[in-house]
Amino acid sequence: METTLNKNISKEELCEIFKTDTCYVNSMEVPVFCDMSKVPSLDPNYVFNTEILNQVLLFLANPYNDCLFLSGASGCGKTSIILQIASRLGYAVEQITCSAKTEIQDLIGHQIIKKGTLSYEYGALAKAMLEGEILLINEIDMLGAGELSGLNDVLEGKPLTIVANNGEVIKPHPNFRVIATGNTKGNGDNTGLYLGARVLNKAFLDRWRFVECTYPSAENEKEILRKSCPKISEEDLEHFAQLAVEIRRITNNGSDEMSCDLSCPFSTRTLLRIARFYENVEPYTIYDAVKYGFSSRLSEVESEFISRLVSDVFGNNHIKVLEEEPKHTVIKRGRKKVSKIA
Repeated sequence: METTLNKNISKEELCEIFKTDTCYVNSMEVPVFCDMSKVPSLDPNYVFNTEILNQVLLFLANPYNDCLFLSGASGCGKTSIILQIASRLGYAVEQITCSAKTEIQDLIGHQIIKKGTLSYEYGALAKAMLEGEILLINEIDMLGAGELSGLNDVLEGKPLTIVANNGEVIKPHPNFRVIATGNTKGNGDNTGLYLGARVLNKAFLDRWRFVECTYPSAENEKEILRKSCPKISEEDLEHFAQLAVEIRRITNNGSDEMSCDLSCPFSTRTLLRIARFYENVEPYTIYDAVKYGFSSRLSEVESEFISRLVSDVFGNNHIKVLEEEPKHTVIKRGRKKVSKIA
């Protein structure tokens, strides 16, 4: 696949593409790909964090022989923001998610037997270097420091030598970019939430720019819910956003009513799951949606605490009303609500 460098995007165009009034990049040149199958699908409802958006655009425009490391809690949008930026720029992405069993050869490539003939199959790293794509390495802190040390030269912009393919040398394409995500910053995990996260080599980490990702603000999260769950009323959108804030406050800082923090993070992904249950499963009350979307994975004590928190935020007598036609009359029966067509 061939790429060219003939697509220049101005600051004004970037602001229009990403629907923002603030853009740190004056202009950037992006590749034009003949094969668009590796360009991520666009989510028209995606809501960008402007600060992180600008940091990623700055890196894509001027990497200066750096790589980009996005760290943050589970489900805060580290991977999705990269994919949605790439989709709007038309930038192809080679993506791999690491585990404790991932090896450097999974990134570079390996020998395979194809139609009875031994041949070499490129991995995500080699393909991205050859074709000028973004290499997105998810959960990079699951890999061992020894394995990652094999990437040091490549991360500095030097060629990749593939010994297993007769010493083939691949020079990095000018548009080749390396981006990684991790729940930690390579210093290990002391929260107990991300078992398997490893301590990475400091020399390796010195080759990266770091961007810390957090969960969206209440306003942004409400906008995400508004676009994804249009039937939910404005009042309940406020309640959902407030619930997320309250649960995360407890998770991060502890509570007088609990001897320890919650054992599971409350991500935007989780909030969306709860909201979709609430919107689309007619018999579900807010308590049901929270139970099956989140609290059923918690201990009994934690689950009861979350139930009380839901009651505080939504109100003890909360009635489920969705904005749709035909209108539904909601009859309250204890804590359960049964809907019928008016």
